[in-house]
Amino acid sequence: MPLASDDDAHARDARRQYGVLSASTSADGIPMDTTRPKGPDHEKIRSTDPDFLASYANSYLCNDAVISAHFGDRRADTAARATLARPYPDRVIERLNVDRLGTGGGGIHCVTQQPVR
Repeated sequence: MPLASDDDAHARDARRQYGVLSASTSADGIPMDTTRPKGPDHEKIRSTDPDFLASYANSYLCNDAVISAHFGDRRADTAARATLARPYPDRVIERLNVDRLGTGGGGIHCVTQQPVR
């Protein structure tokens, strides 16, 4: 079974969200500064699960760090780290192997959120 494509539901939703955010402004009318990290090459990542969600955007901001994923595509992992460092120059970019989370369709941001009660 092939891995998710650039035209799967997640990819289409990400493009729609980016379109909305990049066309948005703050309450003062200032355009949003949006950054879109390029995803990894699915031929080069560790996971072969067809439902694996490899997203660098699913990260978590905490204190002095940005917690993000790496997927085994060295070129894309390095580029994503640089992309995340630009808007957060004073934070450490920590990258984790989140393959088990991605297999379930989630990521770092998903598992750091408080449960809804």
